[in-house]
Amino acid sequence: MMYRLLNFLKNRRGTAALQNLAEVVAALVTRRLRGIGFWVLGFGMFLLSASANAADKITYQDHILPLVEANCSKCHNADKKKADLDLTSYQGVLKGSGSGLVVISGNVDGSKLWKALTHSEEPYMPPNRGKLDDKDLDLIKKWIAGGLLENAGGKAVAAAGPAVDLTLKADNIGKPDGPPPMPNELPVEPAVHTPRLNAITGVACSPWAPLAAIAGQKQVLLYNTETLGLLGILPFNDPPGPKAAAGSKEIPAAAALAREAEPIDLKFSRNGKLLLAAGGFGAKAGRIVVWDVTTGERFLTIGGEYDTILTSDIRPDQSQIAYGGPSRLVKIYSTKTGEIQHKIKKHTDWVTAVAFSPNGEMLATADRNGGISIWDPDNAQELYTLGGHKSAVTFLCWRGDSKLLASSSEDGAVKLWEMKEGKQAKSCNAHGSGTLCVNYSHDGKFVTCGRDNAVMLWDANGGKTRAMSGSLDLPLRSAFTYDGEHIVGADFAGHVNVWICKDGKSCGELDANPLPLAEQLAAAQKRVKEFDAALKAAATNLVAATNGATASDKSATNSSGATNVVAAAASGATTNTAVAANAAHSTNASSSIATNAAATATLEKSLTEAKATVTRLEAAQLLSSAYTLRETLAVKKREQAAKEPAPKKLAAEITADQSKLDQLLQKYHSLLSGLASAK
Repeated sequence: MMYRLLNFLKNRRGTAALQNLAEVVAALVTRRLRGIGFWVLGFGMFLLSASANAADKITYQDHILPLVEANCSKCHNADKKKADLDLTSYQGVLKGSGSGLVVISGNVDGSKLWKALTHSEEPYMPPNRGKLDDKDLDLIKKWIAGGLLENAGGKAVAAAGPAVDLTLKADNIGKPDGPPPMPNELPVEPAVHTPRLNAITGVACSPWAPLAAIAGQKQVLLYNTETLGLLGILPFNDPPGPKAAAGSKEIPAAAALAREAEPIDLKFSRNGKLLLAAGGFGAKAGRIVVWDVTTGERFLTIGGEYDTILTSDIRPDQSQIAYGGPSRLVKIYSTKTGEIQHKIKKHTDWVTAVAFSPNGEMLATADRNGGISIWDPDNAQELYTLGGHKSAVTFLCWRGDSKLLASSSEDGAVKLWEMKEGKQAKSCNAHGSGTLCVNYSHDGKFVTCGRDNAVMLWDANGGKTRAMSGSLDLPLRSAFTYDGEHIVGADFAGHVNVWICKDGKSCGELDANPLPLAEQLAAAQKRVKEFDAALKAAATNLVAATNGATASDKSATNSSGATNVVAAAASGATTNTAVAANAAHSTNASSSIATNAAATATLEKSLTEAKATVTRLEAAQLLSSAYTLRETLAVKKREQAAKEPAPKKLAAEITADQSKLDQLLQKYHSLLSGLASAK
């Protein structure tokens, strides 16, 4: 029995501790130290049992790596990462490829590697040959299902949580019941402020609320289109996560790029409750962020792209998100499963526009080569190919009844396509040097903008109505507000203007590059000091004017009495010029008092308003800090849920952060209560 144990321990692969134990037992047996030898024998039997359990585990080191070395290492190694995928290291496998994760813990059918190896989805692996043997595939299947163990002593990778199911029921698609979704207590702290403005490529207006979204630098700004007031700023970059472990030298490349990502394209969901921002970092990373408009909460982040995502849209029932970019692929992401449901390879150039029809039955996509296709989003089957544009398509927009699709192009035209037969219904020469955007209103009017620096309003029949007054520096985007009464437009120079549709006149601008709250607060505090000093001076002047008037009245009374006695005795006169002079002096004094009193009242009001502004900005700072902390907490809680058991240090950090968040919100509401009481 002892010698069998020795042979087993010596022959166990990949477990150095067991081999060392075998040598110790062998020495003990040789020296005939039977008492100790049998104790070691018992301990060895325990390890034998543990080893037998370990043998049941499928691990990367013992089972998967040999398969990789035999079948995949030629194309997917550290030196030659085809599709940016290295399968020869455990970390490389977990990192995935240029198109995202290739293995998902516990989800065999959802893992791209499994689909490629079983030839159920292209690209097939290994290339140009048959599938792996069933026994090898079974190992890989068990490894994925078992949690992607690295070695026998490793811990399983936490299974991916369920995707956020954003799907709506049919009766919830379109205009929501009750008040339309509007931001409520969102942060207004800019993620970044720069000395110069940048081109604004993304503008979207809520379909049911006075709300406009502007794609700023590393942030999305939300404005009330009626008051033109700033309602919130949503950072496009990832919220800060847990601190790096001691000794780490730098931020991982993906995390660093996530902080440099810029929003490019914006879309509201059909019911106005969600906002999508697509963008990234050129030739490095692409992502889509989905927020709840009311709370600013991040519902979803779609990443894993290795170039900027130029365009995206969400299906009316919110079951799918379609997007595209320089890869020339259109990808359709399922919000139910959290996986890419379809990849469409039709386009021959960059995908520049995607748009779901309002009824959700069609998906329109377009490219930089002028091609437009209409798809069935359920099965990715092409319904129509729309040919006609001679240059890049810049934007797509559906009419509300889903019967007409409008497309704008660098060839200067706006084309209207009917969906009964997939044919061109009308073509307008909108902006001869290039049309950059087209957008419908609820009643069928549309607005365009182009390289001639014009923003143009059109009627439902495609006739020009009027151009908006003033000129923008190369307008890139234009959109109707929810009621069709105003147009919001943005240009290459970073300006955002709002016009009245009835007369085409501008009614204001929206700031796409607001100052940091600290600078705004410092300016407000300076105004408080200035108003306070001016009020003190005005109060002093008022007292002086009042005192001067009182003294003048007394002097006038005495002078008038004496003058009247002398005048009556000398000549018996009934009039007195001195009396008239004193009356005029009294009138001037009263006027001076009134002027100083009015100035004092005005300054008191200005000082009160300035102090209220300071309080509001202090409250805004607290709210912004609370929002950032809430996002950080969400990251930590997700990390906590993914680790079993959860680290005690992380749990303590979450408790401390939650307490700090509660304190911030308490201070914020206290300041707001003070403002309300002051009114």
